[in-house]
Amino acid sequence: MIPTFVFVHGSGSAAHGWSATQREMAARGHRTLAIDLPGRGAGFTRAYYEQDLETFAAEPSAVRGLTAADFIAAVVDTVHLVRRHGPVVLVAHSFGGLPITAAANALPELIDHLVYIAAQCPVNRAPGEYPALPEWSSSALFPATAPLLVGDPAVRGFLRVNWRGADREQREALRNAIAAEFTEDEFLTVMLTSQPDEVFWLTGPEWDHRAGKDSWGRIPRTFVKLTEDRSMPLAVQDLYIAEGDALTPDNPFDVREVKSSHAGFFRKPAELVDILDELSGRAGAGAR
Repeated sequence: MIPTFVFVHGSGSAAHGWSATQREMAARGHRTLAIDLPGRGAGFTRAYYEQDLETFAAEPSAVRGLTAADFIAAVVDTVHLVRRHGPVVLVAHSFGGLPITAAANALPELIDHLVYIAAQCPVNRAPGEYPALPEWSSSALFPATAPLLVGDPAVRGFLRVNWRGADREQREALRNAIAAEFTEDEFLTVMLTSQPDEVFWLTGPEWDHRAGKDSWGRIPRTFVKLTEDRSMPLAVQDLYIAEGDALTPDNPFDVREVKSSHAGFFRKPAELVDILDELSGRAGAGAR
C-alpha cells in the first residue's frame, strides 16, 4: 500500500516550509500533505510588514488562546483524514515533534511510522523543562532571538519575534543559529517568511504530553539527526533518542544523519528524501 507522508512544521514556520521537500517527494512518486498548525498560514499584519512597531507590539495575536489540545487535534484530524487512503507516516521538524508525539499517544493504531527531524520528543520530563538542561546550553538560537522579542511572553501568553526588524548583525546571528550554510541573501527568504507569533509552550501543564510506552512506544520511529545543527545541538538530539530507546528498548529509534543546519535541509532536501524514500517501503509493508 502507498503511504501518505504528513509533514508538520516547527516554530515560526508553516506548511509552505516543506514545499521543496514535497516537490522532491512527488518527483519520486510519493503522496504527501503538509499541514498548517493552528494560527499559521494567515500571512502578516500591515503593522509587522511596515514595521509600525507601536501598533505591532499592541495588536492581538492569532495564536493567543490556542492550547496544546488545538495543536494535537490538528494532527489527529489529519491522520483520520488521510488514513482512509492507506498507511500514515508523520514527519515533524523541531517544535512539530510535540504534537506528533501527542497524536501518536492518541492514535497508535492509525500511525505506521514516526519521523523526527531534530524534533522535540519529550519522554522523561515536560517539554518546557528540556531547554533548561545542560545539553541545550550551547544552542545559538535563544541568544540570537532574545533581542527581537516583543513584550514578555509570560505576560502576553504568546511569543512575538520581530524577525523583519533584525539589523544586519542580528540577522547574521540568526543565520548562524538556524541555517549557517545559507548565503546572506538566501537567509533573507527565511527571515521574510518566518511567522512572528508562536504559542508559549515553555510553561504550563497542558503541554506536558510525553511519549507513552504503550501507545507512542508501539510505533516504529526514526530520528534524523542534523549534524550541523546549532539551534538544537546534537547533545539534545541524542538525549531525546536515548530517552526514547530507554522507554522501549525493544523498539528503538532508527537513527539517521543528514549533514545540515536546523533549517538547511529545507532548501536541499534530497538527502532527507533518500531516507523517507526508504522508509516508504517499510511503512507500506508494515501497514496495520
